[in-house]
Amino acid sequence: MTRMMIAFGFAAGLVTMSAIAQEAPQDVDGNGTWSMDEMKAVYPNLSEETFAAMDTSADGQIDAAEYEAAMGANLLTQ
Repeated sequence: MTRMMIAFGFAAGLVTMSAIAQEAPQDVDGNGTWSMDEMKAVYPNLSEETFAAMDTSADGQIDAAEYEAAMGANLLTQ
């Protein structure tokens, strides 16, 4: 029974990780950050205001920490 529960938990974790990975934008230009255009490819309803709120460094790009913070604050919707 314990082995079955562990296997189920592992499988559920893989499904969850797959769903998270599908949400992340693609870094098309390979610069390590996401532009508004790259973000809009995954989040078409993303507004300039929300992007600016996410861009805490005000450099016009979203880095991994800013993206994670935006996800945690539920700023992104598809």
